[in-house]
Amino acid sequence: MNPWLMLPVFLIGWGVFALQMTVKFGALRRMAPEERTDRPGDRLKQLLGMGFGQRKFLDRSRERGSGIVHALIFWGALIIGLREMALMGEGFVKGFQEHLPFLGIDHLGGYVYVFLYNVAEVVVLAGVLFMLWRRVVSPKPARLSLNWEGVYVLLYIGLIMLTDLFFDAGRFNLIQLWNHDIPYYHSPIYGTEMEWAPFAAILAAWVAPLGETANAFFYHFGFWGHVITMMVFVNVLVNTKQFHEITALPNVYFASLDRPHRPIDLIDLEDEKAWEEERIGVTKFEQLTWKEGFDLFSCTECGRCYDICPTYVTGKPLTMKWVNQSLLGHLREEAGTLYQTGKTREDKELVGDIIHPDTLWACTTCRACEDACPVAIEHVPRMIAMRQGETLMKEAYPPELTTTYKGLERNFNPWGVGYDQRADWAKDEAIPTMAETPPEEIDVLMWVGCAGSFDSRNQKVARATSKLLKKAGVKFAILGSEEKCTGDLARRSGNEMLYQMLAGENVETLKSYNIKKVVTSCPHCLNSLKNEYPQLDGKFEVYHHTQFISQLVDEGRLDPQPVVKGKVTFHDPCYLGRYNNEYDAPRKLLSRITEEAPVEMKRSRNESFCCGAGGARMWMEETIGTRVNQERVRQAEETGASTVATGCPFCMTMISDGIVANNRGDDMQTKDLAELVLESVSNT
Repeated sequence: MNPWLMLPVFLIGWGVFALQMTVKFGALRRMAPEERTDRPGDRLKQLLGMGFGQRKFLDRSRERGSGIVHALIFWGALIIGLREMALMGEGFVKGFQEHLPFLGIDHLGGYVYVFLYNVAEVVVLAGVLFMLWRRVVSPKPARLSLNWEGVYVLLYIGLIMLTDLFFDAGRFNLIQLWNHDIPYYHSPIYGTEMEWAPFAAILAAWVAPLGETANAFFYHFGFWGHVITMMVFVNVLVNTKQFHEITALPNVYFASLDRPHRPIDLIDLEDEKAWEEERIGVTKFEQLTWKEGFDLFSCTECGRCYDICPTYVTGKPLTMKWVNQSLLGHLREEAGTLYQTGKTREDKELVGDIIHPDTLWACTTCRACEDACPVAIEHVPRMIAMRQGETLMKEAYPPELTTTYKGLERNFNPWGVGYDQRADWAKDEAIPTMAETPPEEIDVLMWVGCAGSFDSRNQKVARATSKLLKKAGVKFAILGSEEKCTGDLARRSGNEMLYQMLAGENVETLKSYNIKKVVTSCPHCLNSLKNEYPQLDGKFEVYHHTQFISQLVDEGRLDPQPVVKGKVTFHDPCYLGRYNNEYDAPRKLLSRITEEAPVEMKRSRNESFCCGAGGARMWMEETIGTRVNQERVRQAEETGASTVATGCPFCMTMISDGIVANNRGDDMQTKDLAELVLESVSNT
């Protein structure tokens, strides 16, 4: 090889790459700070499982085949990575690989590695051909757009594999047949390098009859074609979606360690300077954190957030892939401007100029996109941050939320019903309030929530839950008029100020009674009380009512029987499942109370389909596309179930409305699990 030729290729290739990386990461340095270096041991574990282990590709039940192929390409590329370093070193020093630790001629590791990279090259090449066929020839999933960037990158990868295979084939023949002085492994113990490279050996046998000149061409063209293609490839991918090949693994390492999903960041509303500088929420590029910018660079545009997203499926102008593409385009523009002028243009608002308001407000915050994302992109916190900017800095929220906010401010519930009526549902139930009962006589606080308190349908759920607690001998009480909305809808719609007011007052009330254990039938209340109130120093032991009832059954304090008739399917609430990782307790109860085995919808458990009410969508009009709840009911209809069991007041309302809208009111019904369990207990 020629070190004088290798030197300029090396310097130009990596120099241009370094310049491009400087531009990209220079923009990240201008973005808002964020701490992502804590708990390195846990981060390494996360990197090994999700990053190197490709867990998200392999765990998804849908399109698992393509996920396996991607994982094989990834693992193959990792194995080949050392080969790239060895080949570049070969351009400077003859027999460079022999100088690498444990990979030299006297080490078995060198021969094993020859076998591994040779097999990996063929596996990667086969994977590339499959991906090309899938994108160009076969009918492809809707989530895969025909992006020619992706096709070019696959062709680059295929060419890199082919050039190395031909390099080895030509090298083997020049050595074996024509005795050229070329670096080659040959050991009396381990045999020859050719014997450890089966696919290159097969190719060598095919091209050997072409003669010495042709094999010399394969040898030299294979080497220089490989090196130059590799240099062009790394510089091209920096400006394509394939940039994730560089950023994805670090992005997984820096991803949130909160499981299943991190709570919304608490804003310091007392920071007067932040208000003056309009830094509350996110309206401009620089207000995004560096991790959110890194997320954008890491988006693979795989579209796994397409068909899992309830808004996309029902015709809304939102998929997180589109959002990422729009924001990434803006980030690239700002990165170039920063490099040229040293400052950003600041002439574009993220919402309005980059993201359409309908796109922002369509999100139900179900986090299905995050659960499906193979590179741990955190979509929802960014959407909430932009909503905060719109709501707090611009007051540019959907008009129907005005009445909702007034209800929360004046009567602490979204319907605006007088707060003194919060306990009216329990007048005939003989349920004590905390104010009437010594705290030492109470084991559990029953957190009723706004729906259970004021919505007539969900009041039945509250009554069923209270009756089950009584039957089990649980000492419990409610707060009555002292309970306020947890603030979930305010926070999800960007009104952090209203959220903190409501949450702060609730924390004070709970602490004043020294409450430790809370049971609620609302997953949104569960998530706020359990995962977000600790930000305000409110740490409590919180259970969803299905979890608590399931414990009572296990303890023998309730003995439900299989008396519920007909087919039953369970709709997983997003804030119970994906937000709090509870999928088993509801199903465990259903298996005890139904005559027939419960049936599952195609979209269930962590792949469940949102009812459409999350992210404050319960209080917004849905005027674009198909209604989300109607699509979810259609999915339930496919199971043949006559009863859709729920564990969330929002889901109860949305599924019930969807059944009526789909003209299935005569043969389908919605019931909360507490109601079904109560039937199974009362009838015995």
